[in-house]
Amino acid sequence: MPDPVHVKAARREGLNKVVAGGALDALSLDLLVLAKGQSFTFSTEGTEAASVIMSGDALVGVQGLEYRLKRKSVFLERASCVCLPIESEAVFTAIEKTEIAICRSKCGQKGSPFFVSSEMVREKTVGRDNWERKVVDILGADSPAARLVVGETFNAPGGWSSFPPHKHDTATPGVEAKMEEIYLFRLDPPEGFGTQTIYGSQGTHSFKVGDYDAVTIPWGYHPVSAMPGYGLYYLWFLSGEGRALMPNTDPDYKWLEAK
Repeated sequence: MPDPVHVKAARREGLNKVVAGGALDALSLDLLVLAKGQSFTFSTEGTEAASVIMSGDALVGVQGLEYRLKRKSVFLERASCVCLPIESEAVFTAIEKTEIAICRSKCGQKGSPFFVSSEMVREKTVGRDNWERKVVDILGADSPAARLVVGETFNAPGGWSSFPPHKHDTATPGVEAKMEEIYLFRLDPPEGFGTQTIYGSQGTHSFKVGDYDAVTIPWGYHPVSAMPGYGLYYLWFLSGEGRALMPNTDPDYKWLEAK
């Protein structure tokens, strides 16, 4: 399996390739940036694509349908998403300056576009102590997506997430499902940073992650921490064997789950 990749997302007007196809077996990530009044035609080709609003206000037209994605900021309002099937074309038109993360997975199954409104996403609080965080399911296991599972995590300043450390790189029936993953980070205020550590039998990688950084997770345990004084957010999405998440906690730290 490839090593993890840490990149800074470009934010030029148009479609910015953040994690290109080939960095992982199935997943890739784009960031679409549109000025007020600007339109962009996006083709999914052989990928299923979940377009998650990061900020702004835009209309999405696909297969004769039109949806609206609107959000002041990931830190201020809930997400909404338009999921696009393979071999489809969508036109994004910005009502005001807009940034949309386009989460993509290779896919062989033809589906239909669908919309997830901000009222449809599901929030929950998980963990405890300084690893308590808010997790939001955008495309959960029960959504009509073909391959993608998509959500968001919000760390309090100084807090941890993806904790206790877990992995999902090996197919072990009833224990662990094999899935690869990408994180896209935001910081509040944006000058802050967090850490992303990935470790396992293939080695250890530790990254200082800033605003609009992305990290691929092809294997290994992958905890995240936020620096004191700064809130940390990341958009996460997975693809693999099925769509039911089955993370496997590091046995050295599994005792933390029992507290």
